[in-house]
Amino acid sequence: MKKIKALGIALVLAILTLVLYVHVLNQKLADYYHVSDNSVRYNFEYTKYKGRDILKDNIDDKTLVVLGSSELAKASNQPFHFKQLFNYDDFHLMPIGGGNFQNIIHASILGSLGDEFPKKKFVLSESFLWFDQNAMPPQAFLSRVSNEHVYYTLKNPKISHETKEKFMNRVLELSKGSKYHYDMFQRYKRRLLDNKGTIIDDWLNWFDVKKFALNNKIKFYFTANLTPIPSSGSITPNYDWEELKTKYLDDAKLLTNDNEFGIEKGYFDSMIGSDLQKLKGYASNYKYDKSKEYEDYELILQMIKEMGLDVEVVSFPVN
Repeated sequence: MKKIKALGIALVLAILTLVLYVHVLNQKLADYYHVSDNSVRYNFEYTKYKGRDILKDNIDDKTLVVLGSSELAKASNQPFHFKQLFNYDDFHLMPIGGGNFQNIIHASILGSLGDEFPKKKFVLSESFLWFDQNAMPPQAFLSRVSNEHVYYTLKNPKISHETKEKFMNRVLELSKGSKYHYDMFQRYKRRLLDNKGTIIDDWLNWFDVKKFALNNKIKFYFTANLTPIPSSGSITPNYDWEELKTKYLDDAKLLTNDNEFGIEKGYFDSMIGSDLQKLKGYASNYKYDKSKEYEDYELILQMIKEMGLDVEVVSFPVN
């Protein structure tokens, strides 16, 4: 009996120690990512996008959220990039997305965090390249999807059951290549959408989300390489956009004048260059009239409507 009692005490102490350790660790991580400047907002590490608390803690009432793809990080050190133009106290952006962050990924982020967007407004940048016959690549989906965002999308009371059903069916379709993801998302759906399963499923879901969030914060801590970005001032200048446009278009022409495609010289020389003739026609089999990406786009628009959000949809030209 004494041995059982001692074992029980040891187990309780171990659990309390673990809980205390996780609490202290979470606080240390929060001190890292909860900052007063734009160093997290203008960080383009993928773990930032997957972390609900990391994003939420850096969206204030002066922030405009922009969901997009690789165009968000391109040329981030150039003077015409939003990182330079909007580094002020009264207005700044929260870019979310990189390559292959497509509509289904953004739907999960929106369902999870959309209610945190100031004034219920945000920008959705759509890439024409997403809408080929392949749509969202499953492997890219698996490396970009966030357990947290999927979980909290399913818990969002503003999103209808029908829309959640469409969302989860697409998530499961893209997760078939990973037993871990597929089984986990099936459990989320079973408990949060189908109202089946047991309280054990609730515990497993809760534990999974907490574990994912903690591990993602740890990854962000070691990979983000945050450096302070001092504010450029209290008020954003009243820019002359036509003047800026003319100036940087002229600069761009000088950087792209050695090829007929308007591609920056260094990129053209390293990625295309002497292989131009070989590359001609390599994308001739790509089709853009039928794609599941259109359904994913329709899904995110439906979410926007149900959540009462105001969106500005923009699209960059192909060239």
